[in-house]
Amino acid sequence: MRIEFNEIWEFMEMAPAPKNAEKGAVWNYKLVAGSILINNLYTQDILDLNKEENYDTELLPSLFTFREILWQPNVYTQPEQCIPQLNILKSFCDEYIQSVEKTRTTEPYMALLQGLSTYCTEAIEKIVGVHSSQEVKITAILGELRKKAFPLIKFFIFHPMNRKDYQTDALNRLNYAVKIMLTQYHNHYYDLQDPYWKVSVGRLSKSQSQTEKMHVDSLNISADLLSDDEELEQF
Repeated sequence: MRIEFNEIWEFMEMAPAPKNAEKGAVWNYKLVAGSILINNLYTQDILDLNKEENYDTELLPSLFTFREILWQPNVYTQPEQCIPQLNILKSFCDEYIQSVEKTRTTEPYMALLQGLSTYCTEAIEKIVGVHSSQEVKITAILGELRKKAFPLIKFFIFHPMNRKDYQTDALNRLNYAVKIMLTQYHNHYYDLQDPYWKVSVGRLSKSQSQTEKMHVDSLNISADLLSDDEELEQF
């Protein structure tokens, strides 16, 4: 079942325990943010997103609001303007990942930042790789970067622990960028992907308790821990 990113909290309040919960069945969440998939998240992982101590409120302005390369149209028109800004954003993502200890509570953020860093690298390589006799299509390259980054940015904009002023500022800039994309560059809104959750049921092995599973230290769950996911319609 697909659930929109900011509707997950209501779902968790209303959803009954999954069928066969007494036998180890638990909710299993997959975060889908464009091409980035974060698998095997569980109820406690989602609840941890909603804790102040687990979220850095400066991430949103640092990743988006201050990075005009992601939203400002008709400014970065030359390679010599774009590459430094892309390198700065990439370096921020890489340094942030290195500075934060990898735990289950930080793993979603680290995966998203790693994705954004990769998108920046791809854009830089496209700009640098253009032969000197060819025209560098900056608009197309930045447009592709912004489309790929869109679900990541919306994740951070609608994160429940954001400062409201940061959220409003970032959302205004994002809406402005989308308006320009639709009116000046004749793109389509369906080209942009919102982040969402894919919810199913996972089953614990008999040797594992639900509490142990929810506090496992890594997202790299061993194959014998979970059976094949069961779709929501089955309970």
